[in-house]
Amino acid sequence: MSTPEQAVTSTTLESVVRQASRVPDEHRAFETSLEHAAQFHRLPRACLEQLVELGFPHSSNADGLLFDRYDLRNAALQLGVRSPQRSTYEAMAAALRANGAAATTRRTVIVRAYCPAREHCTGCSFHLDPAVTSAPQVVATRRPEAARFEVDLDLAPAAAPTAPTPGQRRLFAEAAQLRFHLLPPGLTTDLGFVRETGLADCTLAVRHLVSRGGELGVPVRAATGLCLSRPFANRHHWLELRDAEGRWWPADPFFLHTLVGWGLLGDDWPAHRSPGDAYWRVDLGLDVPFLRHVGATGGASAPERLGPAYFLVQ
Repeated sequence: MSTPEQAVTSTTLESVVRQASRVPDEHRAFETSLEHAAQFHRLPRACLEQLVELGFPHSSNADGLLFDRYDLRNAALQLGVRSPQRSTYEAMAAALRANGAAATTRRTVIVRAYCPAREHCTGCSFHLDPAVTSAPQVVATRRPEAARFEVDLDLAPAAAPTAPTPGQRRLFAEAAQLRFHLLPPGLTTDLGFVRETGLADCTLAVRHLVSRGGELGVPVRAATGLCLSRPFANRHHWLELRDAEGRWWPADPFFLHTLVGWGLLGDDWPAHRSPGDAYWRVDLGLDVPFLRHVGATGGASAPERLGPAYFLVQ
């Protein structure tokens, strides 16, 4: 991976703008200032100004330029700067490299909930989805605080997958043609968008590849759960493929190809390599959260919301 100074060439900047332009403007929210973009996303001001001159999506108000946070995250990833988003994927790559234990390993996932309201509402309650606590790897759950859950996992070594079939190899080749792009929620279900642009995040890529598997006659299904990166685990989606003996095994060709392309994994990570115990599968839908938040104010029930949480791995 090149350094930021090497990466910021006119050709690279033009590529960033071209990729961003494929996302329709109606999916943007111009709320991030130039100062915040430079400080938080680690994008130099001069680089941002060059991007704007080349047509990078932006707006402005009396205080200056405004950007969409997804555009900024993607620009930082493409330019290879040390952004918080890149740090997330570095941690996920490290979890993959560390997997493959020969014996069952114990992990504790701490789910820390917080109220999603801008002004904290009274009477908050938090509930883990039953699929989380009933997952087969779970050996114990605790709730030491109202907004804290602790889940102990025993992770068995993953069985090695069989050699990919011709159909699976074709699916992997199609996954490699997609380009990673963080998408706003309104696009993560849009199969037409990925087929038109070739852009996808992990959510849309999984949906697309499951759809393509059906068209190709390849038994494939979506899987979701956590990548057990440290210190913070990350919600993630991947594929499961069926072998000739009827067993389902995990595969993540799109994300592995992306991490190899960013230099975060080596060439010893082909598309069919199993993520092993780096991933914890939970029987949830792709859009179903681990944790649900219900708020109440003044004794009246507020509309149910999908409450945010972050995950720590011990």
